[in-house]
Amino acid sequence: MGSLLREARLAVRSLARESGYTATVLLTLALCVAANTAVFAIVNSVLLRPLPVPNADRIVLTSNRYPNAGVMVQNESATGDYFERLKGVPALEHQALLRQTFRPVEVGDRPDRMAAMEVTPSIFQVIGVNPALGRPFTPEEGEPGNDRKAILSDSLWRQAFGGDPQVIGKNLRVDGQQRQVVGVMPRGFTFIDPDVRFWIPLALGPEDRERFHSNNTINIGTLRPGAAIGQAQAQVNAVNHAVLDRTPELREALVNAGFHSKVEPLAKMLVRDVEGSLYLLWYGAVAVLLIGALNIANLTLARWGNRSKEVAARLALGATRGQLARQFLVETGLLSAAGGIAGVGLGVAVLKALELFGLDRFPRASEVRVDVTVIAVTLALTTGVSVLLGLLPIAESLKVSLSSVLYSQGRGATVSAGARRVRQALVAGQIGLAFALLAGAGLLLESFRNLLHVDPGFSPNGVVTVSASPAGASYPDQAALRAWMRKSLAAASSVRGVAAAGATSNIPFGGQTNDSVILAEHYVMRPGESVVAPTQVIVTPGYFEAMKIGLVRGRYFTERDDETMPGAVIVDEKVAAKFWPNADPVGKRMYRPSSPKDMTPGPDTQWLNVVGVVRAVRIRNLEDVGMGAYYFPYAQQPRQAVTFAVRGANNGGSIGAGVRSALLGVDRALPLFDMQTMSRRGELSLASRRTALLVAMGFGLLALFLAGIGVYGVLAYLVAGRRREIGIRMALGSTAGGVAAMVLREGLILVAAGLAIGLTGAVLLRKAVESEIYGVRLFDPLVMLSAMLLLAAIAVAACIAPARRAAMVDPARVLGDS
Repeated sequence: MGSLLREARLAVRSLARESGYTATVLLTLALCVAANTAVFAIVNSVLLRPLPVPNADRIVLTSNRYPNAGVMVQNESATGDYFERLKGVPALEHQALLRQTFRPVEVGDRPDRMAAMEVTPSIFQVIGVNPALGRPFTPEEGEPGNDRKAILSDSLWRQAFGGDPQVIGKNLRVDGQQRQVVGVMPRGFTFIDPDVRFWIPLALGPEDRERFHSNNTINIGTLRPGAAIGQAQAQVNAVNHAVLDRTPELREALVNAGFHSKVEPLAKMLVRDVEGSLYLLWYGAVAVLLIGALNIANLTLARWGNRSKEVAARLALGATRGQLARQFLVETGLLSAAGGIAGVGLGVAVLKALELFGLDRFPRASEVRVDVTVIAVTLALTTGVSVLLGLLPIAESLKVSLSSVLYSQGRGATVSAGARRVRQALVAGQIGLAFALLAGAGLLLESFRNLLHVDPGFSPNGVVTVSASPAGASYPDQAALRAWMRKSLAAASSVRGVAAAGATSNIPFGGQTNDSVILAEHYVMRPGESVVAPTQVIVTPGYFEAMKIGLVRGRYFTERDDETMPGAVIVDEKVAAKFWPNADPVGKRMYRPSSPKDMTPGPDTQWLNVVGVVRAVRIRNLEDVGMGAYYFPYAQQPRQAVTFAVRGANNGGSIGAGVRSALLGVDRALPLFDMQTMSRRGELSLASRRTALLVAMGFGLLALFLAGIGVYGVLAYLVAGRRREIGIRMALGSTAGGVAAMVLREGLILVAAGLAIGLTGAVLLRKAVESEIYGVRLFDPLVMLSAMLLLAAIAVAACIAPARRAAMVDPARVLGDS
């Protein structure tokens, strides 16, 4: 122990003497470890860590897909599928259905809209968690008429009942009706959605057993011990075939739609939209670490060159090579430990900063933290770097020949060709990685810019939105909902500064979509053609005007489109082009199939008259308009959950308070939530992309900085080691400009070699990058050229000082010293 402490003191003194080397290594390590700490904390929490339930690794999702119908990748199944899978998929030990919803809950003076989850009683067997107080739902409570029960989250229990341990049996008023509390979940419990405040039974009746392809529930299950996902997938496929055999009239339509079911880990569903981006960022963080390691390796080799005479002298005085090796390891261990600790602290700060730029929009964002796993990985990374730093001088010390070192030091020898090639290769690798990171950041930036310039089909400026969900008990029928909507729109329109007001079931970028099949009269499908499922949207008069969704043909909805008039529908340009590519849709008729079994119109078909065509709107996100959309008037198909869109004559943000007051004036108990401008909704829809872009740009800039240091360091080292050679060249007639050009040329060769490595790496990562960019080619010439020029400019700047130093060599002095 005493010798170790002595070596530690010697190491501290040695590092203090070479403050430039020590500061550079510490800064490089801290920055690289911080990048990896922050990104791995996100990747570990979002992608790698199991869901916070006991059976997480065995829970799978089974969902239905219809890719040819234009239905986006979804997570839902139909209730009929659930009952069939209960019988036909023995690989799943338990199965459950759930449906995420929002309900008004009366806590305090007025209702508050809260996230809830409707679940079959079997959910508790699937997840392996029971209430901390009370009991789970019984099978009987999953039947219609027996479902007026609720299980509370710990937070709602404390908010609504003050944490009363006698809460079991008390009532909670939900959606205007009393529900008996039968349980309270453990503190901190979350499953799928951390915002869920309570759970209620999903009541399924006999008719639900025969409801297929009406996908509005999530079907999850627990794999039996020893069973694999592939086994469950095969059994689900067999169930689907059996159902198709019983309903041959569905076969053609479903085959054409590409119908199939997918069994996958539930955790994968939650992160599907961000998985590619996060893994890409993780690759970037590792690349930054590699650049840093290469940079430190170069610095260490340069330091060794300066200390070789010291090492030879210590060997001559009796020190063993083992003692020297231990000394090197202690030095590098101290450096790595200090850099690692600083990096972890800086990584935590980076995570906090990312919360301001959209990290909270990632799935499972509430679970992101720097935990034991993250710290362990960070320690492993720093230990690896420490070993690398220590092995380099150890390996070099084994080659030391006392006579040759002392002789060469006295003669002012040049750098060996082998040492020069090693350092050049390290710098070329740095440049290659830096180029790959810069090009990737450039592609993400260009992609983000393209998305910002996408025309969403409406004008967001000046529009304020607020969602509402009136209690069902207060509005028991469609007539009551119509009356409430008429009064609410009149009140909102009367607010000073309001230019137009309307409401919709699916506000753009609101996360709510409803894809549903619709067909046109006389449209003849080609052999093998699939039905299409555009987005179904319900709107009030004034909505299109408030959103400034352009009218292409016909008219908007008016107050005349009420329940007394024939069914009306407005289609967007994409739906119009699908069914009437060479005709005017206005005046034509459409219909929705009464069931998947009956796709042709019959005596009971409810016809819809096309009264207008509007521009296509990007409802889900800015990347894809999907199969288009069709719109129904609210009066003909009322809904409880709606979002009001109100356009201000000048600044939309100033009318928000007035609109809120006006809506509450119609119904003081109305739960209002999610009040935002449409511009803000657009920004939030890009939040995860913005976060990824900021991180990628940070990596690119850090890589650029480290590559510049690497180029400077290797050239400065080569100039210092070749002073005698340069002196001879100048004595033989070479000019200062020629010597400077020689150094610059070596630097540019390094850059060219690095760019070649970077382009090769970009080709290898093609598939990982392509899915994350929009509106830009992987090898976009402008992006690639910009990355090359930026990297070349930094490299040239790094070459200038060593080139000037080489040009200033005095041959008489150098040769005289030798």
